[in-house]
Amino acid sequence: MVKFEFKGIQIEATAELEQYDFRDSGGNYKTHFNREANVKIRFWDFVILNDLYELAVLKSSLNYFIQAYWKRSSKLGTRIKLATSIEHKDNNFLQSLNLIAKQKNNIYSLEISLTENGNVIKGIYLNAREVIMMDIAISKAISLLMPQTFYLKK
Repeated sequence: MVKFEFKGIQIEATAELEQYDFRDSGGNYKTHFNREANVKIRFWDFVILNDLYELAVLKSSLNYFIQAYWKRSSKLGTRIKLATSIEHKDNNFLQSLNLIAKQKNNIYSLEISLTENGNVIKGIYLNAREVIMMDIAISKAISLLMPQTFYLKK
């Protein structure tokens, strides 16, 4: 099990093992295990559960912020252009997790906020080190995902 908690964000990866005992055609007893991994990331009341698309959007946004943060400045300046959101719509209820790069006094931070039906409910600011910590934890959790197994009968 992998568990990470930081500023209201929870990253959790668990695996369930199911054991099967059987006899093969030679009469030998064998044991087989099926492993089902679950990755759950919770930003307050916003939950991402085993959705590879949403996990990839989140991870790529964190990666982009980190890379742009360390990029050398150019004639155009050092502005980080990041404004991403992940939305969950259930009936008439819309939740949106927003990731936005903010700058104050030439110091960048990543604003993560939760909006419900257009109203900001919760929000935090992460510095570059904290974004790297989040990226590492999410990477570890994603790496534990397994494809679904289908058994074909002959």
